[in-house]
Amino acid sequence: MTGLADRWATTTLGRLDALMATQRSAVDRAGAAVAAAIGGGHRVWITQTSHTLHTEGTRRAGGLMAVHALEDTAAIEAGDVVIVGTTAGVFFDPIKAAIVGRAAGAAVVALIQLEHERDPSLRVQHPDGRRVHELADIVIDLGGRLGDGEIDLAETGIAILPSSGVTGVFALWLVFADAVDRLLAEGKVPLVYQSNLQDGAPEANAARLDAYTRTRMGSVASDDR
Repeated sequence: MTGLADRWATTTLGRLDALMATQRSAVDRAGAAVAAAIGGGHRVWITQTSHTLHTEGTRRAGGLMAVHALEDTAAIEAGDVVIVGTTAGVFFDPIKAAIVGRAAGAAVVALIQLEHERDPSLRVQHPDGRRVHELADIVIDLGGRLGDGEIDLAETGIAILPSSGVTGVFALWLVFADAVDRLLAEGKVPLVYQSNLQDGAPEANAARLDAYTRTRMGSVASDDR
């Protein structure tokens, strides 16, 4: 008997394979936008519109110091990148973030489930009338289906066990990995958080963060390390 764990794992691994096979061009363009922002002294914002992305991508070991959780859209400036992560961009907050980001001159990257978002049964809850994928400069489709869950719970009509948390985080780190590649190719080393469990790391992190806070430069020339 194949249990739900195996079925969910098989489906979600398939989503990751599909993401790699079909979304690399979008990932590369998003990575280029992130590298340009960090290399140019700008910031990368992650909206707080998904369950995991803004906590996964900010202030953690191995993460980029120039990446921040977006708490107020007024902070967005020209040259920044705004990453909008949502299973279906029909709600007010992700749409507002995309609209404000574009108006400010930032690049808007959407990590979304297109099939879910495009479903005509979903009502857009912002007066603009457009969905996030129609507002974003770059769209990375995470796969998934209406309701987000991958398995139908018997006799309830409810989809359970979503994949979007896994695929969203996977896509986010793909984008950041591509951005780091580009920065290094330009002779720029991104400022990152080191695990505080390592000797000397808390002091080194504090020094890097102080430099970033003072200058807003999220990278340094490789000769300045």
